Formats: sequence, C-alpha cells, structure tokens
Amino acid sequence: MNTSKLQHFSILTSSFLMSLIMFTFQTSVLAQDSMLDEATVVIDNQPFETEYIMNEGHVLVPALFMKHTGALVNWNEQYESVVFQANEKKMALPVGKDYAEIYNEKKNQWERQPLPVKTIDYEGTAFIPLVAASRELGMDVTYHSQQARTYIQSNIQVTPNHFAQGNTSEKLVALTFDDGPDQHYTPIVLDILKEKGVHATFFVVGQQVMISPTIMQRIVDEGHGIGNHSWGHPNLKELWSSEVREEIQLTQETLQKTVGRAPMLFRPPYGSYTKAETVIFNELGIKNTLWSVDTLDWSGQGAEQILDTVHRQVFPGAIILQHNFQADEPLLDGSVEALPKMIDELREKGYKFVTLQTMIDRQR
Repeated sequence: MNTSKLQHFSILTSSFLMSLIMFTFQTSVLAQDSMLDEATVVIDNQPFETEYIMNEGHVLVPALFMKHTGALVNWNEQYESVVFQANEKKMALPVGKDYAEIYNEKKNQWERQPLPVKTIDYEGTAFIPLVAASRELGMDVTYHSQQARTYIQSNIQVTPNHFAQGNTSEKLVALTFDDGPDQHYTPIVLDILKEKGVHATFFVVGQQVMISPTIMQRIVDEGHGIGNHSWGHPNLKELWSSEVREEIQLTQETLQKTVGRAPMLFRPPYGSYTKAETVIFNELGIKNTLWSVDTLDWSGQGAEQILDTVHRQVFPGAIILQHNFQADEPLLDGSVEALPKMIDELREKGYKFVTLQTMIDRQR
C-alpha cells in the first residue's frame, strides 16, 4: 500500500473511531436518561415531583405534568402535537419540532414561535421544555440556583373544589362505598344497611353500572346517595384532559339512562387529581368529594383492624371510605363483617348516619 493510500486509510479509520466514540457517548447519555432523574418543581407554592430529561441544557418534563398548573393538556393525533389551554391562551407543541404554535384569537390563526429546544417523544411520552412552555402560557418562572429548584407562578385562578369532611358540630358521619356496583359484596352491604336503617353514598364506576344495572337501581330505590367514580377507574393524573372529561360524562350519561338521574358528586379514583381536573369539575358543575377516614378495607384488612381505624379517626363530620368491588379473592370480607358492628358502635357514641349530600347541605 503506497503512502497516499495509507494516509487515506488512516483518515477513514480515525473518522470511524470518532463516530463510534460519539455514538457510544450518545448511547450512554440515553441510557442514563432512560432511568430518568426526578426533581421538585414548585407550582403556586406547592411542591410537585416530576421525572425530567436534560436536553441541550434545558429541562424537559412529561407534558401531563403541566396539568398541575391548571392548564388543560390534550393530544392532537393528526398533528402529533401536545395542545395546552391556560386561561385564554392556546398553544400546540409538535413532537420533534423546536417551535410552538400559538393561537391568535383575533386573527383566528396559529402563529409559529421558536423554542430553544425540541419537544421530544421518550418511550411513548411527550416531554416538553418546562420553562419555555410555561412562559409561552403566560406563567412566571424563576430558578433558585442555591436550592436547585424551579418555581412557577401559573397565574391561573381556579375556584377550589374539594370536600373531605363536614364542617359541623353535630355528630354526623357519612358512610361511602367505592368501585361498585358488583354482584357479590354490594347486595350484602345493602342488606346490612337496610336492616340497620342507614343510608350511605355509593360512588359507582360506569362500567360496573352497565354490568349490574339492577343492583344499581336497588341502591337508588332504597334511598342511598350516589356519586360518579369515573367510567373505568383510571388515575386521572395520567389522562389527557379530554379523556378525563369523557370518563365523567360517559358515567353521567349511563347513570341517567339507568336510574333516571346524574349525580352532582364526584370522587376521583385513588383520590388522585390535579388543578386541571379541578377546572373540569367546575366546568361540569360537579363537587369533588373525598374522605377523611380510610378503612383500607381494599387491602384485605380484618374486621377488628377496620373498626380500630374508624374509632381512632372518626369525628363529627367524618366521611368513611369503604369499598364494594368485585374481586377474585375475598378482600372485602373484613369490611362487610365490620359494617354492622361499626354502625352499632358509632350509634352508641351518639353518631347519626347521613348521606354525603345531607352532610354537605348541613354545612355551617
């Protein structure tokens, strides 16, 4: 091999090695990113944990994280874009692009605004530039280097919608049952309540109403309160805003068809929701209703454990959480065993059982 060919081969080899090194470095970075670091972001003075990716010196977070600011977050399949709405502002972030589309209402058109970094897809999740996106939506963003923490003031005003206990001096208590109706535990619970002359509130799942309409009708016929507990029991934090709305509305429609009324009470599955969900609750005119005494009966707790929890935590205005879901294992046997004893023992202490709506109506 002559000298010129040798030099040419050396250059090619060097280029290949450099490419290999760069590829290895990038793969290493991606491998580190695949573990995803976590950080705390303070939004409207509340801390929230989020996974994040560093890209070109910018922090990217899952798009749904922005729901904590009160912005509605949706996915546009046609344009492969995340669409945000905050107050009167609308913005779309196309995946793989380093710009935002801002809706100009006066001109009735979308206008392109450059961003310092691309929105990316990471393992099926859209990650957006936190600071740039927040500012484009009219939010104030500051970074405290000593704390290594980002602070966001959303500037989105949302009327609080959260009811977890009654504000009353009366010894009132509300029994609530989630996740039904089912065809095993619900009839047992209804028999006990009927025997004891107690009215409770059932937060029902739309899919279960479709499966057990007769039992659903019995709940209403026997004077119990009802609430919406979503269609399929998802974690609302993990859904696009349009999906959250659909979960609620589909269940409302099903209840209207099944028992002739749609409840104004709603309980988010797992008690999990964000500020954006509160926006939707308010728009739909439903009351976000949680609990103050968790029996943990879903975990298979025995009757004595459940009774001990209730007696330790009960107070005037308490809302007690139990369940009536269908299960392959007898997880709720302890719950139904505890129920008649709970009613008798709380009555001995002077408590009166009411539906949640009655509790709400008697607020001081």
